[in-house]
Amino acid sequence: MPRRDRLVLLGLTLLSVALATVQSVTGLSPDILLAVPALMLVLPLLAGRYVGEDGLARLAARARAPRRRSPSRLGARRRAPRVLPRGGRLIAAALAERAPPAAAAAR
Repeated sequence: MPRRDRLVLLGLTLLSVALATVQSVTGLSPDILLAVPALMLVLPLLAGRYVGEDGLARLAARARAPRRRSPSRLGARRRAPRVLPRGGRLIAAALAERAPPAAAAAR
């Protein structure tokens, strides 16, 4: 971890301990301690650097890397997707039987 990150973390730790000490000594409402997590997130951003930023950048670069197809799959043809009956056609297909003979249908 770079020295600058350690200093930012140390400063945030000292600030949160100072807020807890001030709260306990002065008897202020303990609700002030609810602001500590928000300060832990905002102050590194105001310092110009967020702790763990390098790791997030590495993860983002890995996710953006183009995926290459294997040469064996490039020549393979893709099958057309099957069209399954849905809705009313599903019921009709389930109830369908053999069609009447052609001679009976011609009368």
